[in-house]
Amino acid sequence: MGSFFLDNATPDFLFIRPSGNPIDAKGFQEIWSSGDLVLQSGEVTKVYKFELLGSSDAMCVFTLG
Repeated sequence: MGSFFLDNATPDFLFIRPSGNPIDAKGFQEIWSSGDLVLQSGEVTKVYKFELLGSSDAMCVFTLG
């Protein structure tokens, strides 16, 4: 999961952790590759914003539960 964001995130990508502290794509990838976290299931619980920015760009702000 972490490598997807490392390869596809914008330079200003921020993941907001449950503690409220932001982390960039590289830090997000490092968390998932450490082996400390194991994703057993996941679902998008709320979509706050979805905007098409051009023919090949989009922005989505969501909560993943």
